[in-house]
Amino acid sequence: MPKADNTNPEHHSSCGFSASSQETSILRPYAVELAEESETAEEEAEDAGKDNDLKPLYINSTGINRSSSSVLSIQAGVFNTLSERTMSSLGYSIADSLKKQETSKSVAQKTNLYQEIVSLVKRRVQTNSEVTIGKSRHPVHLMALQSFSRMFRDMSNDLSVDLPEEKITPRSFCLIYDWMVEDTPILPRLGLLEVLQAASFLDIPQLVRQCQYCMENGFKEDSAAMLYFEAKILKLEETYREFLMRVSKFFLTLVASQEFLRLPLKSLLMLISSSSIGVNMELEVFMAAARWLNHHWPQRQKNITAVTSRIRFGLIPPWLLIQLQKPDVTAVEVRRIVSETEVRQAIHDGIAYTTTRLFYGADREAFMQHLRKTSVKPPMQRNWIYDRKCRHHHRMQCKITLDLTYETFVEYLNYVQMQHRDYWHSMEQAETSNVCFNCQAKKLDRTKPIS
Repeated sequence: MPKADNTNPEHHSSCGFSASSQETSILRPYAVELAEESETAEEEAEDAGKDNDLKPLYINSTGINRSSSSVLSIQAGVFNTLSERTMSSLGYSIADSLKKQETSKSVAQKTNLYQEIVSLVKRRVQTNSEVTIGKSRHPVHLMALQSFSRMFRDMSNDLSVDLPEEKITPRSFCLIYDWMVEDTPILPRLGLLEVLQAASFLDIPQLVRQCQYCMENGFKEDSAAMLYFEAKILKLEETYREFLMRVSKFFLTLVASQEFLRLPLKSLLMLISSSSIGVNMELEVFMAAARWLNHHWPQRQKNITAVTSRIRFGLIPPWLLIQLQKPDVTAVEVRRIVSETEVRQAIHDGIAYTTTRLFYGADREAFMQHLRKTSVKPPMQRNWIYDRKCRHHHRMQCKITLDLTYETFVEYLNYVQMQHRDYWHSMEQAETSNVCFNCQAKKLDRTKPIS
């Protein structure tokens, strides 16, 4: 940078003097004197000197190049000592270098990381692991499994995992993975037990609780029966046999199925012992038991006493019990059962109870007193139903009855099989009374005017 011209009056600032010692000695007292005279005058002189120093920088573009202090003719002294200061102390900050409008605009345009990850998982793209169950392979995002399954969380980040097929089926794994990635997952009835078994194996507490809640509150009638049969396939029958106790109006539809004939003895006994099963009359329970016993007669013959002990013969009209013992009108399927000594005795006890009940009639208090004297315990009532299409539905006191034989019962089951799958919904609840709904319906039909 060229030296400043001393003849120029604009260069009478502190940066414009030569570096001789004589001039230095003259200037220093002079500067002190100026400072003592007037602070205002000093500020004006400094401002003027700054303006004079900046002019050469604008005139000469090379003036911005750094030069040594000798070239700038900077004089050493107390006034040339610069105190070090940070940009922050000068009023600058990093935040000021970003424009707020541009910053907010760029944030709004950024893709949400969580949504992007969820999208990848739901679309099953860019999977990073594979689960093998038997011969089936399932590409998955390991992160999704680790988020819910404690078993996967405790495992290393393996790219390939083999799971035992006896603990988790391919269908249950697909249902579980769908449950993990969906926002509002719905568990289907089909495969629910498989899901519960697999969720217990994979240690997914939240899914286990959801499955248990569904089974405790959402399964009755046909769904409860189907859940039991699913448990039977999975060899979990002992755990879920109690679901048969939830069958009511669906009982006769179940009796008409092949699955009923394949019931194990314990399951059959639990079913026909339940007071919840819905029947038109107690004799239907006996006929259902006879149907099961005759399915594999040589093998099941030894179970006659155990099965018939669950029949409440005291709820069957006495004339029907007498007819059961007539060999000329009784089918062979029934005859081979009632010929057993224990069964015949149970029938006789039933006849004694029902005739005594009919004898006392409406005097229920006297009848109950008789039961107390004889130490006879009255049988519990069933969940009586009324099927408008059932011809043999009659109460004990009804004088107009249609004899229910094994043949007519099978015929009725054939009719039920031919109806819609929800036919059992049409069966009405019937109170425990002497009112015969079938006879009432016939009376109404006779009183209707002929058009």
